Amino acid sequence: MKKEIVELRKLMEDEGMDAYFVPSGDFHNSEYVNAFFRTRAFLSGFTGSAGELLVTADGAWLWTDGRYFLQASRQLEGSGIELMKMGEEGVPTVAEFLLELDDSAKKDYVIGFDGRVVSSRFVRALTEKLSGSANKVIFNTGQDLGGKVWKDRPEIRPTKVWDLPVSSAGADTSDKIRAVRSEMKEAGAEYLLITDLMESAWLLNLRADDILYTPVFFSFILLTQESVYLYVMDGTLADGLPERLSFVEVKAYEDIYNDVAALPEGSTLWLDPATCNCALYKSVPERVRTHEALTPVALMKMIKNEAEIEGMKRAHVLDGVAVTKLIRWLKETSNTVPKTELSVAEKLKELRLSNEECFDLSFDTIAGYGPNGAIIHYSPTPESDAEVKPEGFLLVDSGGQYMAGTTDITRTIAVGPLTEEMIDDYTYVLKAHLKMAMFRLAPDMDSVEIDKAARAEMNPAGLDFNHGISHGVGHVLSVHEGPNGIKKGVSSYPIKAGMIMSNEPGVYIEDKFGIRIENMVVFKDDKDGFIVNEPLTCVPYEREAIKKELLTDEQLKYVNDYHKWVRETLTPLLDKETAEWLAAETSEL
Repeated sequence: MKKEIVELRKLMEDEGMDAYFVPSGDFHNSEYVNAFFRTRAFLSGFTGSAGELLVTADGAWLWTDGRYFLQASRQLEGSGIELMKMGEEGVPTVAEFLLELDDSAKKDYVIGFDGRVVSSRFVRALTEKLSGSANKVIFNTGQDLGGKVWKDRPEIRPTKVWDLPVSSAGADTSDKIRAVRSEMKEAGAEYLLITDLMESAWLLNLRADDILYTPVFFSFILLTQESVYLYVMDGTLADGLPERLSFVEVKAYEDIYNDVAALPEGSTLWLDPATCNCALYKSVPERVRTHEALTPVALMKMIKNEAEIEGMKRAHVLDGVAVTKLIRWLKETSNTVPKTELSVAEKLKELRLSNEECFDLSFDTIAGYGPNGAIIHYSPTPESDAEVKPEGFLLVDSGGQYMAGTTDITRTIAVGPLTEEMIDDYTYVLKAHLKMAMFRLAPDMDSVEIDKAARAEMNPAGLDFNHGISHGVGHVLSVHEGPNGIKKGVSSYPIKAGMIMSNEPGVYIEDKFGIRIENMVVFKDDKDGFIVNEPLTCVPYEREAIKKELLTDEQLKYVNDYHKWVRETLTPLLDKETAEWLAAETSEL
């Protein structure tokens, strides 16, 4: 058993805990977190962005989803921690598992966790599930035991905020707040608690660098019809707020707990239990009503305004230049320049950041060669860094943060000769991708129909993939933005015009190769009342891997039209040699 787990168990025993739970999030239930919050990764050795660790006196288990099964299997090997594959038949949830662990001989069963990093929604669901327990379940929510084990834990170093110009944001903060207050009034809520970091950044048109790849800052907002209170860490506003935000009152980050506890009796507080942490939720006085739902900010920011859409279009064209240059370089130097996954990721980073409008990546680049490409969210490390040989597939999933918008693209690149299996599988993935690209969503249709139709294109070959086909993306914010998304068999928030989302089917053949094709798209209304989408991503598909005879005439036309658009859009921005290469790469199939 890992020594970190052994040390944790000693602390659990001292505190009288029977189980200890460690999620992946921070004080705001963020997907990507500051290094300070990577306690689960430190304790378990599993570094994926999503996972939950549960430790008892005689066992340890880690839950993660299908994106990370292969990665977790490798990283947990020899640790003594058992992998629990979320969503697989026969695999219980954390709550179901805890129910099975009940010890009827004990009067109480104590489950510990740091209440600041566990959402109130999760705790409520856990409480309801364990209500049928054979013994009384007690939550000990005030102990950060993982932090006590982690002796050299990184510090949180708040970064200074910067203004996102209204020309990029498309609306000023005063107008946004006015719209939010209107929604509060309609819901009968005197107070709105904003706990999601992307919502605070979007509402105030401010950005920072507190979380790697996500330009946000640690904050809470408490909003009324008359006041705006902003709670931030020391150093965040080293130069003060911009003059345009003079109406915002700044308070210390930790003051939010006391201020929520002091809300007047009989008032109503609107909060989102998915991002409001358990400790903060427990601060709400008993005689304060809660309106628990997605905040109006969450719903507003997922529908992009005209300026945001235009900015995202510009960002994806600039991104297309960088990725297209990378693909040309990979192909033309496959036999002459030694490469590894990390060196490819570094080359792409250099190409992106060479444009002054790109200030960061939007996530850690996934560059998986051969078998590593079959690990859905694999990111190379010095220990796993594989040589990129002049044969087969290299899967590159990457993105950039531009002043105009956020990008996310996956291309599966032929770095040498391909097998017939690779070509067939790539073409079936492309067919699924094209199905979503050409899908016309009727007003009465659930978005899950898009997922069904796309996967059906792969059924003749017996292929499928273990992740959603689409996620939302923020505007100069998180590369994964909810509540909109499209997953297998799961209805999410209805698709609406103005949403920007991904189109990313894939195939993952363990120990052989992985294939994923991802474009960002913007949804819009067509003249016949359907919702359709148009691509933002501006990079050619892998010509060498397309088997024409497997495509329908309509699909072939789409590919040729898309390639024509890519060629015409990027050529003016490319050097002569790259433009000539792109012309051949995008010539009609």
